[in-house]
Amino acid sequence: MSVATQPVILMYHSIAEGRSPLRIPPAMFAEQVSWLAGNVHVAPLAEVVDVLAARRPLPERTVVLTFDDGFADFHQAAAPLLLRHGLPATVFLTTGWCGKTNAWPGQPDWVEPQPLMNWEQIAELARTGVIFGAHSVTHAALTELNPADAAREISQSRAEVESYTGQPADFFCYPYGKWNRPVRDAVASHYRGACSTAAGVVEADADPFALPRVDAHYLRKPSWFRALFTRRFKTYVTARRLVRRLRGQPEGAYARI
Repeated sequence: MSVATQPVILMYHSIAEGRSPLRIPPAMFAEQVSWLAGNVHVAPLAEVVDVLAARRPLPERTVVLTFDDGFADFHQAAAPLLLRHGLPATVFLTTGWCGKTNAWPGQPDWVEPQPLMNWEQIAELARTGVIFGAHSVTHAALTELNPADAAREISQSRAEVESYTGQPADFFCYPYGKWNRPVRDAVASHYRGACSTAAGVVEADADPFALPRVDAHYLRKPSWFRALFTRRFKTYVTARRLVRRLRGQPEGAYARI
């Protein structure tokens, strides 16, 4: 089996039972974490971003774990497992909804409301080494806001994360994966890097402010998850991305699969 060694940024949302594209069952997640711990280098997001910015060779067989929205089940089901294995992760918080549910305006109808971590839980996890980034204040599609409102969502969410965690919030994640050049440039003025929902591995010429990720929902079958760093895997992810583009559908978990 031919090999492709570019870093892969995995995108998770909720670690809970159910077939929703936003959910990965805890037992499946535990199996994935165990495999990652024994077979690849799991790195913090900063490691990949810094390498790209410095134009150094990308680290081989590297996986970055990211979690969007800050679901309460991260505190319950994911964090203890990651801590046990010593694996870093970045959680992107929608700061205005912490301690509430993910029932913000604009949420697709098929998304079931689920509780989000509160600031006390977030601060507790920050003390254990979990890295927190910003996912805006209200989870609004930034490309649909006027520049002043988009700038406020971008800067205020960072300030709030830093205030409650006591750690720098160096990374951003675009709500719904939607960004354009003005939004990207506004993010670049406040952060070291940003994640999109575009499906793909991290190439040497990747934009640190539009990093592609691979939705964990695509990898529910163990055979696909364990195919990371193969040409077959890269082709599979690329095909997922192209099909959604041809259909005019958004990429990632919010494109109902």
